[in-house]
Amino acid sequence: MRMANDFSRPRRMSKSALVVFFVKNLRGYAGLFLLCLAVNPGFRDDETPLWQALLIALAMLAAFLALAATVAFVNYYYRKYYVEDGNLVFIHGALRKEKTSVPLGKVQSLRTKRGPIYRLLDMRGVSFDTLASASAEIELILDNDDWDALLSRVEAGEDSSEAREEAASPVHEKTMEQKTFKLDVDNANLLKGALCQNHLRGLVVLFGALSALWSQLQSLGDGAVTYVVDYVDAHSTHLSFSWLAIVALTAILYVVVLLLWTGKVFLRYANMDIQMGERQLFFESGLFSRASSRFSRDKICTLRVKRNFMERWLHCGTISLRQALNATDEQNGRDVRIYGSDHAGKFLDWWLGTDENARQPVISARPGYGLLAYTIRFDLLVSLAAIVVLCAFGLYAWLLVPAFYMLVSLAKGFLAVRHGGITLRNGYVEIRDGKFAEARNYLKYDNAEVVRMTATPFTPRFHRVSLTISTNGTSFTLRSLKASEARAIYELLLCRGCLDEATQSLRPTSPPR
Repeated sequence: MRMANDFSRPRRMSKSALVVFFVKNLRGYAGLFLLCLAVNPGFRDDETPLWQALLIALAMLAAFLALAATVAFVNYYYRKYYVEDGNLVFIHGALRKEKTSVPLGKVQSLRTKRGPIYRLLDMRGVSFDTLASASAEIELILDNDDWDALLSRVEAGEDSSEAREEAASPVHEKTMEQKTFKLDVDNANLLKGALCQNHLRGLVVLFGALSALWSQLQSLGDGAVTYVVDYVDAHSTHLSFSWLAIVALTAILYVVVLLLWTGKVFLRYANMDIQMGERQLFFESGLFSRASSRFSRDKICTLRVKRNFMERWLHCGTISLRQALNATDEQNGRDVRIYGSDHAGKFLDWWLGTDENARQPVISARPGYGLLAYTIRFDLLVSLAAIVVLCAFGLYAWLLVPAFYMLVSLAKGFLAVRHGGITLRNGYVEIRDGKFAEARNYLKYDNAEVVRMTATPFTPRFHRVSLTISTNGTSFTLRSLKASEARAIYELLLCRGCLDEATQSLRPTSPPR
């Protein structure tokens, strides 16, 4: 007799998945239903009786529900999955049947989501992604029993794949004990970290909303715009505001936008649960809709730790775990972000290991002031154009605006030079960047897939070049490095044997007996 969670034969999802599909279709077809309801002639014709208009609306509602139920049933009935020879096989399609097979050991990331309807039915949506996928490879809606059983099969496939890799490797270094520990990130730290983010984001959103409002006003026609301008001019004596009132109103709008963005972050990352094992990381968050991500430590391509002046003052930072880029990551955001946390050291120990020798520097390089010129190049052109226009119209008092803008741009350039740099250590590469915030990016040597050194027209004069390091999910360009230092780093990254020799020469030798 076959067990309930045996995946050796093709099987459909739980019947509760049919309800989830139905609710999704209701939400997807809601716009079409409202459009049909708006064009209902019964509500626009005064001669049509009310009961007849309501009857037409009920008929539309019945057709809408029937369409959603039919599509939900087709999606549910013609979807099957099973496990065969270490592969997760997914069969789907009514008219055109497709069969997708994914090796369990090649799963890039395993994501789950539990919205209100999922939690009400005790279900979860599961997505299996691989690095080469053009879309989410497999999406299933499972109950907790099926999820636990399938997860154990996935873990068994990953363990067998890792065991084969360890057997093929002549030396296997174990950096952590086989245990799982949990990191505490409370909601207070989350709000603190969200409020410490780039506050220019709120200004961009605010000006974007104002520009959209002005565009809508202009779309009404020249008459509407003229009417508004004439109305304001006629009532200017009653509607006049001081500069202080305008600044106060702008500040209030900005605070509202900032609070809305903070609320969005809180809804997505509240009640965060982080569990770190020897080779796996489990991340789950969300206030109402819970989303989780589970992936292997080896599938992280870059670990980024960012701190601006507010985060440094409050002793926190923003940690980003970046994976290889695939289609699902492009749609939903590939980074796992932890706001307001001081666990950067624990993440580094988990990902890079606790060997102190691996953190010894081998070679480093810092950018020159060519990076400053590169950073402010567009700001300089904008400021010069603004100065020319203002002088042409005789608005000399407004020259303070481009002057202030240029001072901010110069500060941004100087900070970019100060924060930039690269250091090759024994076990990993540390790349520093950032302007108003200081960011440190950590990547392993095995993750560096492309290394490119580029000369500029100014290289013969200043002996400065650019160095680009790319992984399968991130890319970093360090500009205005000394040509000799960039060449040494370039050769060490390409020649692992040379790097090993350099690290061996830096290790302290024991004194002769």
